Amino acid sequence: MSCSESKIKEAYRLFWMVKGHFNTDEETVLACADGYFKRLWCNNEAYLYEDGFEEAWKNFKNTDNNVVN
Repeated sequence: MSCSESKIKEAYRLFWMVKGHFNTDEETVLACADGYFKRLWCNNEAYLYEDGFEEAWKNFKNTDNNVVN
């Protein structure tokens, strides 16, 4: 099953908001997405944990080992 880039990015955003890093494989990130979404849903301060995501995502996408198409 192939995921769209937007679904993958959203999964990584949720992972970032909970864990604060991307130090895992894509399979783990995608597997955690639903649970992390539920975990963050009622957290009124969840948006605070999004700080730094866009820069980290840009760097992550540009590394040779982590190309997301």
